[in-house]
Amino acid sequence: MPKFPSIVARDLEGGDVRVPEDLPAGPRVVILAFRRSHTRLIETWEPALQALEVRCRELSVWEVPALSRLYLPARSFIDGGMRMGIMDKDARLHTLTAYTNLTALARELELPSLDTIYLLLVSPDGTILWRGEGIADEGQANALHEALETMACGG
Repeated sequence: MPKFPSIVARDLEGGDVRVPEDLPAGPRVVILAFRRSHTRLIETWEPALQALEVRCRELSVWEVPALSRLYLPARSFIDGGMRMGIMDKDARLHTLTAYTNLTALARELELPSLDTIYLLLVSPDGTILWRGEGIADEGQANALHEALETMACGG
């Protein structure tokens, strides 16, 4: 598996974050989304991810909407719209918008398409230990749990 490339992002409270370097040291799940409609796919993962966070207190989950750099001039409008749709401050802090070169990002992460979401289990050194995609299902949720167990965090 490749390493997660360094990307500059901003949380929905306005704080700049470098992903993955500035994320907490424990295991992290980074959810990459590329379209507004991907929110529905992310929601299918919420129960499984919440259960894993209970089992593994060191686990942190980060939603990273990745948009083309062409949208950077509209960042305040786009991020503001997302911020208004998320009432929970912790959720806003864990939503990191990245305006980046999507072609390069997809190539570096070996993503076959930007038509779905990707969940990446990222170790503290940036190594991608597991990758899932699309709608949540039992097989992918179990595979993520097993990958967390290899990090001594599966409970």
